[in-house]
Parts: sequence; C-alpha cells; structure tokens
Amino acid sequence: MNTQKPGFIGAFYYLLYLLPAGIIGFTLTIVGVVLSIGLMPLFVGFPLMLVTARFAKHMTLLDARLADRLLQSPSTVAASVRSDDFNPGRHDRRGLFGQLGAELSDPATYVGLLFQIVKLPLGIISFTLAITIVAVNLALLASPLVYTILLQSIGIDIFENELFARLLPSDFSSLQISLIYAGIGLLLLPVTNKLIRLSALFFGRIAVEISDPTKGRAGEVPLQRA
Repeated sequence: MNTQKPGFIGAFYYLLYLLPAGIIGFTLTIVGVVLSIGLMPLFVGFPLMLVTARFAKHMTLLDARLADRLLQSPSTVAASVRSDDFNPGRHDRRGLFGQLGAELSDPATYVGLLFQIVKLPLGIISFTLAITIVAVNLALLASPLVYTILLQSIGIDIFENELFARLLPSDFSSLQISLIYAGIGLLLLPVTNKLIRLSALFFGRIAVEISDPTKGRAGEVPLQRA
C-alpha cells in the first residue's frame, strides 16, 4: 500500500474518532449478537442477527475507507467487505434465511464483528495517546501564561517549589523557569507532530489490513515515515 504522510489535524482527528466509534461499534455489536441469540426462539432474533452482521460489515468498511483517506493512498478496500454487499436490491431477491445464511457463511461477517469488538480497546489507547501527547506539549507552551494568570489573580507561584526548579541555579526566577518550560514545549513540537502522525498511521493501517489483508499485502510497499 502506497501511503503518504497524513496531516497533523487529520491524524489527530482520526485518533480521537476511534474512541466514540469504538464505543458505538462495540455496544451495538455485543447487544445485537446477544439479543439476536436470545430472541431466536421467538423468531425475532433471526432478522436482528442479519441486521447486526450487516451493521458490523458496513462499519468496518467505513472505518477502512476513513483510514484509507487518512493515509492518502489509492483505495485498497474492496475484496472482503464490498459496498455492493449493502445494496438493498441485491439482498431483496432472497428470503430472510437465505440472506442470513449468506451472511453467516461469509468470512467478512466475522471479520467485521471481531473488528467492532477490538475497536473499543484500540479507541481507548488511541484517544488517550493523542490527548496525552498534545496536552503535555500545550501545557509546556502555556507555562508563562498560566504562571502569570495564577500569580496575578490568586497569588500562587506554581514554580515556587517545583522539582525541576531545584536543579537550576538559585538565581532563576519563576518567570524564567516558565519560559524554559515554554522553550522545551517549542522544541517538542516536531516530536509531537511526528508521534501523532505515526500513531494515526499505525491505527489506520490496522483498519485497512483487517478489511482486506490479502490485497493490502499484495500491493504493499514500505510505509513512508511521517
């Protein structure tokens, strides 16, 4: 897969998106599967299982397309989860049990169900990673502003007993220490940018490979560094 460098904004958005998408996909998939199995004696479970299977496949397709767009690569999503699987006219030609049997015999159904379950822990990790990296960098950059506001508004010197300040010469003032933190934040901007983009490439690659691992490996070339 010929991938290019994703932009920082797109990469950050994708890492945040995975958490709500993971919660929705995980909840609807688990609830759908459990309810459909429990309601099968009442017949209601069979159409519910069909809807759940198609939902999981469709969500996996959308996740892969979004990741594909993030990676700015030629589309590699086609074989195992296809958009024509969700064409209503195609499915209406068969009865309920025929459609359900086709879904349950399709490996893409189980891939979709599994990915919607796995996407929740992936979303938690990606969201936490993105927020932590960006928050730390912003906190460093905003150190002089936070120091000034707190000192002037409520008289608190946040750097008075700070551990890092004890490692510096005693003639450094709290304002100078805050400026040192801001300088560290500036130096870390390229690192933050690279970490966010590499993380998005990693999680996006998982979605694309899960949706179509055979084709992805067939046309794969080494990832360009973010």
